[in-house]
Amino acid sequence: MRSPLHRRSCLSRLRKRPRTLRAGLLLRATLLLAGLLLARPAHARMALIVGEPFGSFGTMMPQGHASIYLENLCVETAVHLRPCRPGELGAVVSRYHDLRHPELDWLAFPLPVFLYGTRDLTHVPLSMTLPREMDLRETYRQTYLSAFVPDRTDKHGDRVPPPFGDWAEGVGSAFDRRLLVYSFDTTAGQDAATLHWLNDRPNRRAYTLTRHNCADFAADLLRLALPPEVLHRNVLADFDMTTPKTLAREVDTYGRQHPELHLQVYEVPQIGGTLRRSRPIRGAAESLITTKRYFAVVVVLQPELMLADWIIYETCGRWSLGLDAVAISPGALASTLSSPAQPVPESLPRASASSQSSTN
Repeated sequence: MRSPLHRRSCLSRLRKRPRTLRAGLLLRATLLLAGLLLARPAHARMALIVGEPFGSFGTMMPQGHASIYLENLCVETAVHLRPCRPGELGAVVSRYHDLRHPELDWLAFPLPVFLYGTRDLTHVPLSMTLPREMDLRETYRQTYLSAFVPDRTDKHGDRVPPPFGDWAEGVGSAFDRRLLVYSFDTTAGQDAATLHWLNDRPNRRAYTLTRHNCADFAADLLRLALPPEVLHRNVLADFDMTTPKTLAREVDTYGRQHPELHLQVYEVPQIGGTLRRSRPIRGAAESLITTKRYFAVVVVLQPELMLADWIIYETCGRWSLGLDAVAISPGALASTLSSPAQPVPESLPRASASSQSSTN
């Protein structure tokens, strides 16, 4: 038979148990609440950057170039990203068609480097010349890209810098062209998925003009943050290709319909200087009726084809880019992109494509 002392100790433990249970439940509830607070999506931004065409190739193919800006992901190397540290402004990734030595599909650049060719936004050049542009890009290549864009061997066996290639457009893109930025909110989970998609997949050259161009690459990244069914080719107006203009139109339309994304449209003006100015961005069908050399040849050889192209453009392809864009300067770049203003209203009137052309 148990002693009275033993019975009293058992009773005391029973009386204390509810208090212990309550304390345990409180601790678990506190830990759960802390986990939920820490798991809330952090503020982040993704943006489609559409660059106007320039140069002789831009005259023949005036579709422009598409890149993706990631506010919370930064450059570890040109082919590997990481979460940003405090004070960093994010990275721009893009597919380039001439990355053959070695065979790479995309490169990443810090945002200030991509736009202005410098990591310090207080040293953005006010004007640019071709010799200075080439020197700045070659210096960046030697410092940060030599493993990915190496020197080449000429016919005499000497090591020489590579000729100009599309990779160079990732260093000071605003020297050559005007840029339009379609920026919207993302979640921490979407940023993590983007980081995984870029770092854990083989970075092997996949470029083709009709199926795997720069806009196709941008669309693949956008589908990690936007519903996949939102982004598709304009089969008629773009001849079944993905073009930067169509991507911008789809991001713009979806963002206006969903105010929670806080869509913002910005313009990065082209840096002044002696370099030629960039040209308006066109869709594929639009290019035939707005590019003089194409228009003249097709009208002479097969005028009915030009009529059909004009009908397709008026029906499926007429849309204006960036007429409501807010111009941002280098000094305001960091605060503007990281702290978006009120979302662009869905009902904002859009001007016609013809007025856009005259503006440009």
